[in-house]
Amino acid sequence: MDQRLEALLFLALASFWGLSYPLVKVALVYVDPFQLTFLRFVVALPFLAALIPRGLRPLRGLRVNLLVALFGALDAFLMYTLWFMGERYVSPSMTSIIIYTYPILITVFGIIFLHEHAGAWRIIGVALGFIGTAVALSGGVQIYGIAGPLLLICTALSFSTAAIIYKRYLAREDFARVNTYHIIYATAMAAALAMAMGPPIPAAFTLTLIIALLLLSALGTAAAYTIYIYFYSKHDVGKIAPYLFTVPMLSVVFSHLMLGTAVTRVELLGLAPLAAGIYLTSRRM
Repeated sequence: MDQRLEALLFLALASFWGLSYPLVKVALVYVDPFQLTFLRFVVALPFLAALIPRGLRPLRGLRVNLLVALFGALDAFLMYTLWFMGERYVSPSMTSIIIYTYPILITVFGIIFLHEHAGAWRIIGVALGFIGTAVALSGGVQIYGIAGPLLLICTALSFSTAAIIYKRYLAREDFARVNTYHIIYATAMAAALAMAMGPPIPAAFTLTLIIALLLLSALGTAAAYTIYIYFYSKHDVGKIAPYLFTVPMLSVVFSHLMLGTAVTRVELLGLAPLAAGIYLTSRRM
């Protein structure tokens, strides 16, 4: 694919996921985390079917189905459940910053489990990305207890492990079918959990909740996951992951525009090492 088109697709991916953080904060006013996980997936399925209809063709073999189910459990079901539970205790921007320790984790996991060659520039770039997140994290954003950060760290671990499983065992499968069926399996898991915890859907839907769900499902799930898994089907995990450091900063911008969350000087200061890290990551040895 043309590099310019890939750049545009990645910008769309980062924007859709950056937008998701304030949207989740809005949606959690009306639904609990288990309902939101289920609703986000089930509403996304028609959009996925329209976006990549070939993804509805059945997967072949028990082994592939089990691996896709495991991928869906880690990449979507657990990731979103832990995220939505954790975001009740911290701000949207802080949520994204903690979750996006993911690029650091996945780069390390790629070296250990996939034997990927990171290269000096990529290692320096990831280090600078970490410095940027650490700077932004030190901005004095209020956190209510330790439960939220712990849940969000587990979110990052689940997301990172899922990427390794995909790259090691599923990258040769059709990415469209893996993408669709991992959401289908995640939807079934989320439905079971939501029903176990109470009603799977709220008693009433407000216009605000409907808009938030449509944006989360169409953009943050159907479109974003399609782009995300496509990239991982074509590139090393360590090559893609550092660029995702852009998501926390975009979430800060969207949180400011949508929720009026203040953008602190420390968060802006974190942009410099983040930008430098992404630039260095894109360089070749």
